[in-house]
Amino acid sequence: MKRLILAVAIIGLFTGCSKDDNNNNVPAYVAPQGIADITLTTTGGEEFKLNGPCGWAYAAGVGYIGANQTGDNLKTFSVDTNLTALPATTTTYTITDDVLDEDPTKITMHLVKFNGGSSFTSFDGYVGSGTLTLVVEGNKVTADLSGIDLEADAANPVPYTQDGTLSGTLKFYK
Repeated sequence: MKRLILAVAIIGLFTGCSKDDNNNNVPAYVAPQGIADITLTTTGGEEFKLNGPCGWAYAAGVGYIGANQTGDNLKTFSVDTNLTALPATTTTYTITDDVLDEDPTKITMHLVKFNGGSSFTSFDGYVGSGTLTLVVEGNKVTADLSGIDLEADAANPVPYTQDGTLSGTLKFYK
């Protein structure tokens, strides 16, 4: 009888525990999908809009807030930072055009649509564009984009050849 109990216990031990258990890779928390509602209005009155999912990532040494147009992954908005994690409290960042600037209080900002081949429409932040405030409430982060100026790339197609001002919001989660 002892051998039977011991055999059942050993079989149970080997079948109940697996070092290759795939559940070890499941994170305890998965942030909900955020949303971006962005409009850039050029000085000529043209609107360039992006509405779609938004979120935060850290990869290859860059903290990144990104969004893309629903149904068009080639139309994107990005905020690049030197942060390894989102701030714990509401924090304001200054926009620059220097992607090599390592100051954690500075960010770069881009609104881009790849049109095919080497053609694109691009608007970029620059020194003097403004600031971006990330409002932190628990795991929810929001940002009002109103009043931020972006510069039109010289290669932009008509009618997006003029600089513009952003409006809209970002809402995403840690």
